[in-house]
Amino acid sequence: MPVEERFITFDLEEIHNAIRVKCVDEKLDRPARGELISIDIDEQNEDAQNVIFFNIKREEDGAEEQFKFERAFFGQALVFYCQGHGIPLPKRG
Repeated sequence: MPVEERFITFDLEEIHNAIRVKCVDEKLDRPARGELISIDIDEQNEDAQNVIFFNIKREEDGAEEQFKFERAFFGQALVFYCQGHGIPLPKRG
């Protein structure tokens, strides 16, 4: 049986926007406006609660600030972003 394999990639700006929108949806403090400069994953912990760190250069003063979110929140933010932008997602998997 044929199998289709797709990959969806996001640039840093799209990821930053996805996180900010999901924070609004969840009524959480949003990360600062600015440029997302890096993403780091805490791979030390194999638990489902892995933490993902977002390093942002703030628009207002150029200072760097770090935010952290759980892996599940990050995944939900990207799915939410796809749904809002008409990017088709697999029905399973």
